[in-house]
Amino acid sequence: MASELTLDLDHLVSPISEEHPAGTYLRETNRDLLQRAKDGRTESVSRERRQRELEIYSEEDLSLIPEEDRRIEAPEWRSVLDCCTEIIAEHSKDLWVASWLIEANTRLSGFAGLRDGFRLVAELVDRYWDNICPPPDEEEGHVGTVSQLASLNGENSQGTLIIPIESIPLLTVADHSDLSFAAYRQATNDSDARPSEAEFYAAARKIDPERLRQHAEDIEEAIEAFSQMNQLLEAKCGSHDGVPVAPPSSQIASALAQCQQTFRLIARDVMSDDASSDAEQSEDDSGSLVQSGASTGGAGADPVKKQVANREDAFRMLLQASEFFRKTEPHSPVGYMLQKAVRIGRMELPDLLQEMITDEEVLTRFAERTGIDIKHETEED
Repeated sequence: MASELTLDLDHLVSPISEEHPAGTYLRETNRDLLQRAKDGRTESVSRERRQRELEIYSEEDLSLIPEEDRRIEAPEWRSVLDCCTEIIAEHSKDLWVASWLIEANTRLSGFAGLRDGFRLVAELVDRYWDNICPPPDEEEGHVGTVSQLASLNGENSQGTLIIPIESIPLLTVADHSDLSFAAYRQATNDSDARPSEAEFYAAARKIDPERLRQHAEDIEEAIEAFSQMNQLLEAKCGSHDGVPVAPPSSQIASALAQCQQTFRLIARDVMSDDASSDAEQSEDDSGSLVQSGASTGGAGADPVKKQVANREDAFRMLLQASEFFRKTEPHSPVGYMLQKAVRIGRMELPDLLQEMITDEEVLTRFAERTGIDIKHETEED
């Protein structure tokens, strides 16, 4: 079962009044309230960005920065969320405000918050489109109406929602504060990263399978809610000068898909072990394992054969071996070489060739002759 609702959707989508169900456009009727929500969001984003900048400094470099410049107040996403919910429930069904609400609720409630933010926008679009705020422009139609939703995904650059999605914890355990997709990606690309890739798998083992299944459902429901929101927007927005007006969605869809794939990879063994425990117990009771042990001279099943059912299982065991060597023989290259082997094994062929062939001319010639599509670093997304 997925997580409970993080927003009072019934309250938020209820008509504001009989005369004005969608409320009024705050830019014209209460600019101060709209500005308060906007400024709160901007300030919180700025504080987050500054925090990320400080995190990349070494302790030695940090000591050179004046203490007052190192003190950064925490982002106030709760205040942003409260202000946005007040506006949507009591003043205006505004998609700009709903976009800021999505940003705040994602930080505060993870994938469940993301899911409910998308559901809110879908409901507002479905119920109030003819009177939605900001109102459409005579020339450009609803381009401005959905522009803040478009900025969540980004058009020619990374959207404002991508880093927050990639920073949502995939796992939550007491001794780790950052087990997000962004941290996992770093771990697979940097052998010195902490947490390491092996630590993700170890953390998953500490979590109750039921909690993992709930998290899996939260991610799935966020993906479904995003898809439904996009379908509604595409149906309502139409086009301007032959170009679809609906916000782009590829970057958010990709970020969500990567989070889901990574979570499934990390949590698969724990959830599959739990799901099959009853069947294994039944097999034990029937004596099939004893019979198997007798057929191999009483030694029992080969533990490697039992654990390695596919290539990802093999990679996982290599990572465990890598972690062992890095802890017991920190000066040995074995642990790092094993981790690199796993990283190479998971790479797509074009990416692998690009890493191995450093000469651009040779790489281009190879790509032309083989037909392999290799994306050069100088190309734009």
